[in-house]
Amino acid sequence: MRRWIAWIWLSLAVAGLTSLRLGGVHASAQQDEASRASALWGEGKRLDALPLYEDLVKTYPKEWMYAERLAIALGVKAEMATDPAEAKAFVTRERDTAKRAVELGDPNYFVQLMTKLDPDAPLKVAPGSPAESLQQEAEKAYGTGDFATALAKYAAAAEADPKLYEAPLYAGDTAYAQKDLKTAAKWFARAIAVNPNRETAYRYWGDALYRLGNEPIAAKEKFLDAIVAEPYNKLAWQGIRQWAEVEKAVVLSPRINLPAGPVADAKNPKNITINIDPGTTDDKKHPGSSSWLMYSLIRAGYQGDNFKKNFPDEKVYRHTLKEEDAALSGVVTVLKERKLKPEKLDESLRNLLEVSDAGMLDCWILIDGADDGIAQDYAAYRNEHRQLLHDYLKRFVVHGGVD
Repeated sequence: MRRWIAWIWLSLAVAGLTSLRLGGVHASAQQDEASRASALWGEGKRLDALPLYEDLVKTYPKEWMYAERLAIALGVKAEMATDPAEAKAFVTRERDTAKRAVELGDPNYFVQLMTKLDPDAPLKVAPGSPAESLQQEAEKAYGTGDFATALAKYAAAAEADPKLYEAPLYAGDTAYAQKDLKTAAKWFARAIAVNPNRETAYRYWGDALYRLGNEPIAAKEKFLDAIVAEPYNKLAWQGIRQWAEVEKAVVLSPRINLPAGPVADAKNPKNITINIDPGTTDDKKHPGSSSWLMYSLIRAGYQGDNFKKNFPDEKVYRHTLKEEDAALSGVVTVLKERKLKPEKLDESLRNLLEVSDAGMLDCWILIDGADDGIAQDYAAYRNEHRQLLHDYLKRFVVHGGVD
């Protein structure tokens, strides 16, 4: 089962159609068609709006909003198709139309995901449980704008399978479409209880709080929770970035420029090369910069014997949170021993000291300084420090706006 939730902020607006230049009787007819299409879309009647958006895409081939909505409607049509060949044809059109929307400047990440659809992949899973059957019935009702039936079916699916994340998630989405914030919040909270480590329900809840409840502070908290859940998922950052744009805030992580890591010889791993540019560690030009030598030395030690000592169960070396924390903490120790005034340090070293003094160095490493190796340590850290990660984002990453 695959469903595109089409209430990401920019896709809900009718803005962006600024290049239209119409005149006379034709202009009036085209504007009426656009108004009818928008009204049907607002009611959730994707299938009824589909032929109108097909006409609008032909009339205004350079407007990404029309292409985006047509792609979404084609996806609903594909979901409801019973013939596999027909479903494949609709998915193909959905993908190609989404590609056109992106080419025209569509900024929405979920549209980019649509461009990667595989028309040959199975669209639906054959019903194997009452919950799956109820989910499919709910999808059909949602696609036609019958939100009352859709919500009832999603609720029934959630009761049939309490571990099914999508059922309460989509129930909340449906309540959102009905402009019922209280019910939407209840279902989003239930989805989070099923899996607190998925970002989607937090982000949808944030949207509902912002758009229906006019609660920017509460919405901000949910958007930050979404990032804590899945910081390496681009969608998790969409909510707070769009919130910041409206609230005149800035999303910007502390800049800490790290030296290149040491490199072990492929043929002889015990031979480790430390890559240091002498020009970047000249204390006369850049006070405190020689402290970065400690970073490289500690990391080289981990590529030597320290990794095996600290991770005896892992057979292959990887860059870990423990290694990076040790290396950066070593730099902090050297800086403090030298008692250099913060105002004499460059931005990277000042930021490093500030984050470290706040007790949030690991948060920076995991959210802003992670590579594939370090990312493997995120889940365990999140389980023990969820609130600290949230507070780090709030203090060091989101600047300005309401608080």
